[in-house]
Amino acid sequence: MKGRILQIKYYWMTGFLLFFFLQISAQNAYYTPPENFGGKEAFKDLIKTEMVYPKIARNKKEDGKVIVTATISSQAKVSGIHILQSAGVNLDREAGRLFDLLLWTPAVSKGKLIDKDVEVEFSFKLKKYLKAVKHRGYDQLKYFHTPIDTSLRVFETKQLDTLPRPIYPKEGMDFSEFMVRNMKYPAEAKKQGVAGTVELFFVIEPSGNITNLKVESGVGAGCSQEAMRLMKLLRWFPGTKAGKAVRTAIHLSITFNIDDSNDMRYVPSNNTNQI
Repeated sequence: MKGRILQIKYYWMTGFLLFFFLQISAQNAYYTPPENFGGKEAFKDLIKTEMVYPKIARNKKEDGKVIVTATISSQAKVSGIHILQSAGVNLDREAGRLFDLLLWTPAVSKGKLIDKDVEVEFSFKLKKYLKAVKHRGYDQLKYFHTPIDTSLRVFETKQLDTLPRPIYPKEGMDFSEFMVRNMKYPAEAKKQGVAGTVELFFVIEPSGNITNLKVESGVGAGCSQEAMRLMKLLRWFPGTKAGKAVRTAIHLSITFNIDDSNDMRYVPSNNTNQI
């Protein structure tokens, strides 16, 4: 009898634990946290291209970690920005400036968009920054057009007075030639005969850098990754509104085609009209 009771207790405990873990799994399945456009990769790119180490912090050889918190609403609006962990006023200010450039996808719970807090960590290491400066080729941000709009508003192209345009490495080059010269058609995509169109979104900053790069509609076998790599090769003349350089939202399609010959060469599509 005692063995039977123990057996019943064992089954009850096993069932309880199974129910508990299923509940946790269900909650995880129905919840996704807020995420900046493009996720971790886009965040790293933002730091690489847009970070400017404050001169005072540099002179003092200040390093540190800044944690910024904020609430991302169900409408992707940002509010309640707060410095949770400080590294001094100068580094805090730069962390805040970088945070303001991020666009967000709201959290989802049980199929509904919800308000949710986020924490974003900015690491300031002077030696690492100076190495990055050598790689990117500039320290302070260079603006191709001044003055710049400081409102942080992101404009659609139809709202602009002048549109952004790419800065190509060769005079007279257009988008199709740029693609032919720089595309590395993914080996796996060639092997599988994969073709299709990758839809990208990104923001052209007044500095001419791109931020918030993300895939809106992808193609497998490495094509989406190659499309993003190609966009990171370009800087841009920014769009303008009322005489000021502004942030511009860009939706861009890159089509992956290969010919039917044995060479399996990339065939450029007419993407020029987009930019």
